[in-house]
Amino acid sequence: MNEPVRWRQQLQLWLILGITGLVLAAGFLLVPRDEESRARLIDLLGTSNHGRLLAPVVPIAELPMTPPAGLAGQSAEWAPRWRMFVVAGMRCEEACRDLLHVTRQIHVRLGRNADRLERVLLISGVVDEEILAWAEREHPHMRILQTTPAAFAQWRGAQQLGWDPADVGVFLVDPQGAAMLYFAPGFEGADLLADLNHLLKYSPEP
Repeated sequence: MNEPVRWRQQLQLWLILGITGLVLAAGFLLVPRDEESRARLIDLLGTSNHGRLLAPVVPIAELPMTPPAGLAGQSAEWAPRWRMFVVAGMRCEEACRDLLHVTRQIHVRLGRNADRLERVLLISGVVDEEILAWAEREHPHMRILQTTPAAFAQWRGAQQLGWDPADVGVFLVDPQGAAMLYFAPGFEGADLLADLNHLLKYSPEP
């Protein structure tokens, strides 16, 4: 093999190694490790921010949540996934059910990324048999949790938003459990989908 050919092959090898190293380094730097880095990640990636950015982001684990009595056997494990928390006031009535319909459509439209997302209904009030039966019929793979109005009002995410007990809305929560974006009723499903797709694109898969 002559010298110019050998030199070109070595140059190609070094270029491949260099590019691989840059990709790995970028991936390492983009993984959010705390609340501030998660907020910076959203700014860096340039999401359209159709929802309201929580600054700082707020751990959802700070909010006490339990399965309703009728779902005591539901899984208590939290796999590392993105989550859409649909939060209802005292009951899941018309506005809440409309949001659940929209979020179900968004989940389906994620396509191959659908497994990276879980939908959660969180009711800060009454969860009766009618709601459980309706949810099982219309949203069979959705997790249902319950909290109290007082506990939700004390959660830092609700305090940032000036939450009213009658409000409903959607919180987008990252795989580490940090609530990052809030979408009030009346948002366009395409807007939430756009932000979610953007974040999924740049966040590492578990």
